[in-house]
Amino acid sequence: MFKLIQKSNPTKCHQTQKTSFLLGRSKQCDIVIGDSKISDVQAKVGTKDNRYFIKNLGSDKISVNGRPTEGQFINDGDELAIGKSIFVIQVAEIKRPKSKLTSMEDKTMVLDIPSDETLGPRLVCTTATGKSKIIPLKREKLIIGRSNEATLKLMHPSISRKHCVIERQDEGYVARNISTTNPLYLNDQVISEQRLYSGDQLRMGTFSITFISDQSTDARQTTQKIVTSATRSNRSLWLTALLILTFSAYLLYMHAYMPWQAQQKLAEVAGQIEVGDYMPARESLKEVLHTDLSAENAQTAKDMLAQITLAITQQKAEKGDLNTAKVFLKDYLAKYGHGQEAEKLWDRLDYYRLTLGEQLESNKQHQSALREYSSIREDSLYFEEAQKAIRRIWLAFQQKSREKQDIAQLLKEAETHFLAKRYLTPVNKNAFSIYQAVLTLNPKHDLALQRIKQMKSFYREHADGYYKKRNWSKALFYYERYSIIDPESRRIKAKITACRQKLVSAQKGGSASDNRGGKLTKKDEKKKREEIQRLLEESGAESSRIMKYLFEEKEGEKDTDTPW
Repeated sequence: MFKLIQKSNPTKCHQTQKTSFLLGRSKQCDIVIGDSKISDVQAKVGTKDNRYFIKNLGSDKISVNGRPTEGQFINDGDELAIGKSIFVIQVAEIKRPKSKLTSMEDKTMVLDIPSDETLGPRLVCTTATGKSKIIPLKREKLIIGRSNEATLKLMHPSISRKHCVIERQDEGYVARNISTTNPLYLNDQVISEQRLYSGDQLRMGTFSITFISDQSTDARQTTQKIVTSATRSNRSLWLTALLILTFSAYLLYMHAYMPWQAQQKLAEVAGQIEVGDYMPARESLKEVLHTDLSAENAQTAKDMLAQITLAITQQKAEKGDLNTAKVFLKDYLAKYGHGQEAEKLWDRLDYYRLTLGEQLESNKQHQSALREYSSIREDSLYFEEAQKAIRRIWLAFQQKSREKQDIAQLLKEAETHFLAKRYLTPVNKNAFSIYQAVLTLNPKHDLALQRIKQMKSFYREHADGYYKKRNWSKALFYYERYSIIDPESRRIKAKITACRQKLVSAQKGGSASDNRGGKLTKKDEKKKREEIQRLLEESGAESSRIMKYLFEEKEGEKDTDTPW
């Protein structure tokens, strides 16, 4: 629970259970403060690293503990000055009961599975002081971290809540880093995902974890010896020996010297990253990636390049240059955005797009803000928030031209559109936006509330009917229209997600025969790169559904299932 308690009158309090919300004078905000000295959308409060932070979005200043700020972390008991008022921040925290005093070593490792020692694949976890524990790998997936959801809990600040996962796959056991902040090392090399062999050593924080298996499939394959047949003459013998020597030299160069040289270069880059010398390290990695690398070294280089790119963009963003940080990210993603290691960078790009959109919207630059909001990917963490912002701008855009009309005039026009079933479009000529204008003048107007409820029922009933018939595309169409009117409905959000999953599954099933080997064909690879280019455009391709039905006029089209 987050509370704002007015200092001059402690009985007056604003509160919310959301972890991310807006506060300001507008009724669209989660916390509404009726003060003419603050902006419509004055600030945004969110969480980062399990702490609350506040960011100023308005034209008026805010202060924390008497110091003006544009954005900073806030704590329980801090004083927030906004407009004419001063509020005391109160954050309710869940306090865990204190247990008996135990040494760090006694409470470092917690295991959710029986720890009886058995043969077969297993992990040996060793602390910095030398204490060890054996963990049999009896499950398909074992999560390591500080979270209560982890199977192996390592209670140390250097360990992420969910740090890594050990998973059994067809070819064997695989270790994958699932932390966005802390690295995972395999045999002293930073990895994102790698196959494990008996004797391999993982390192995270202060812990060392060794993978041991007596299964033959988990042993590393040894290099086979080259055997030559006997020759009939000395001349043939010398010729064969020369060929063997040449071939051996080639193998030594390609499979020993070149990998060794690449590893030396990667070790040098790791040192540069450790001291924060990012730009030279980045150039070195780009050169290394253009050489003939082993699969393991290539993945290590890609992981390090993603780590460097994230650090550089974060530095640029901290200086307030979000546009430069966004351009830098897009340049990286255009070249390397198809790998798994790039996922966290896609999320960071969407975060910058959302933040830029909020800044532009607060500065009344609505067209530019829409470009940022509508370019956020549909599977992004920030997609729903962007959709709400688009809807917010749409309503403001339509109601602006109706500021001088009274309720009677608005209702007359709204009823005309309602009876013609022009619920959401065309722009400036639809029932929903005009009824919203009525509610702005009178929030409890019975007819406006009743009509909006009837529109929601129309979309919900049609959507549910198509859903029962397993017509996912039609059901999705009506659920998405409903979400424009009521974006907070959890049931509708769940139905939208289910419809999209069904459609994706159907598409995958249709193309399964083209990709039996698990490797991308040239056609698939080209399609993937085209998709990346589309995602990097500022055209709103991923948010086309809400942009299409809210802002674009479509004349001449006839669809019996479309009510406008």
